[in-house]
Amino acid sequence: MKRSVVALAVASLAGCYWTPQSDIAAQPFAYRTGPGVVESVAPAPKPFTAAAGGSVSETIYRLKIRMNDGRTQYLDTDNAEFRAGDHVRLTDERVIEKQ
Repeated sequence: MKRSVVALAVASLAGCYWTPQSDIAAQPFAYRTGPGVVESVAPAPKPFTAAAGGSVSETIYRLKIRMNDGRTQYLDTDNAEFRAGDHVRLTDERVIEKQ
């Protein structure tokens, strides 16, 4: 009985093996083109280099954009001119254009 419980515990934990990721920003995401509306603008999290004592010269803003198809996208930009309620278009070239 004890052996089966131990074997079950080991088998359960084997599926929980975790390896830390060093670069979250490089993760791919589904970028969708088209029109949408900026729902919110907030400072984006600082890169790991800045947190480790490095310096970042420009402020990056995270836009929450509600696309016309109902989906939400979060995009980072150094452009401080975007405001909640702005109508935007996301292009194939990954440019955020005000409408």
